[in-house]
Amino acid sequence: LGCGGRARRAARLRARAGPSAMGLSALAAAVCQGGGALALHGRLPACPGSWARSTALGSPGAVPSPLLYVRCASSSATPGPTASSAESAVPGVQEQQAGGGNGAPDQPGSGLGAVNGTSADMQGDGAAPAGDLGDTQIGWQLAQHDKEAAARGLLLSGGAFVLPHPEKMAKGGEDWYFIADNRRAIGVADGVGGWAEVGVDAGAYARGIMNNAAFVATAATSGESEAGGGGPAAAATDTQARGPDALLDAQAILERAYSMTNVMGSSTACVLVLNGATLTASNLGDSGFLVIRAGELLMATTQQQHSFNFPYQLGGAEAMGDHPGQAERYDVKVQPGDIIVMGTDGLWDNCFHEEILSVVKYCRDGDMTPERTSQVLAHYARHRASDTKFASPFSYSAYQAGIRYMGGKLDDITILVAVVEAAQPMQPTSKL
Repeated sequence: LGCGGRARRAARLRARAGPSAMGLSALAAAVCQGGGALALHGRLPACPGSWARSTALGSPGAVPSPLLYVRCASSSATPGPTASSAESAVPGVQEQQAGGGNGAPDQPGSGLGAVNGTSADMQGDGAAPAGDLGDTQIGWQLAQHDKEAAARGLLLSGGAFVLPHPEKMAKGGEDWYFIADNRRAIGVADGVGGWAEVGVDAGAYARGIMNNAAFVATAATSGESEAGGGGPAAAATDTQARGPDALLDAQAILERAYSMTNVMGSSTACVLVLNGATLTASNLGDSGFLVIRAGELLMATTQQQHSFNFPYQLGGAEAMGDHPGQAERYDVKVQPGDIIVMGTDGLWDNCFHEEILSVVKYCRDGDMTPERTSQVLAHYARHRASDTKFASPFSYSAYQAGIRYMGGKLDDITILVAVVEAAQPMQPTSKL
């Protein structure tokens, strides 16, 4: 990388010029017209193993606001990355100390059905079916209770796209995600690939914990109650309220899903919920999210790593992983039109924030849906990952760890794009 200062300046300029210099228009057009099969300069194969899902979206207008940054603290008992002076206290954004306990498993999550013809039933992946809580047919989905939600608060409308590592395409990769039917909770997880070396499906834990998180988040707003007041519904809320207006607790959902996932393996995890105009999230490891308002970065998470390329991770007893109580907590005020980009490290290791904002702006200007936007972002990240001469975020992390490395990092890429919108009936022609 040469001199650190010069390399950082050069890469920053390259990142800002990247989308136009690399033909973002052609890239996005190829993705949109090709239905997800993209060949860019002969380097990227078609992606039959890619998975996507979306919910419908209205047409909210963005409201300009100042640029905000936030870095929320982790548990004082757990060392984590330090915040820069530019990412500290911000008006309207609160820091919280991590804590929390661990629930006992008593009810499994649901299967996810079939995606693009590939079975995603999570039986054997730590989440046995307990009713169909997630219709994953690609296209517009309408949760049953959304009609009653039309007069309440804010909701999330979004879509996701999974682009596996080229060598893991046949099995669908090792990442997973969820979009709760109540449109108030989303999440991503990245299975730790090292398990494959000992014959364990490295994606099983990620799929299990995400399906359990979807089950817990959905149960909390379904109005159902269980004997003794326990179970997933009680664990996912911070009050005794039940039903569509229940206040969801991202940390409680993460901890409950963790306790319910009984499968060998480990993964990072990020869970985000929306309560009215307040977005709360718990993030453990190197997955994460950012929030965009009026084309500007509102906030972004930081990565939790024990050392270079060794993120915090949840797992069973045999994994000797971290505890969900060590997750970093985030609390942010949002408004209609704010865009959330959530992803696994396949995005963050290969794209700078400026690039992500540029791609999202292009997609929004082109009236693309959140699902299509996630697809374009995933292919853009794959292009960056395939560039052996790109001074990527991953190469900077390597440099800081004393490792000489240049280029992107090929990996599974899972991206979930969601828009905050006023509760209203979903429209099949909705755009980003």
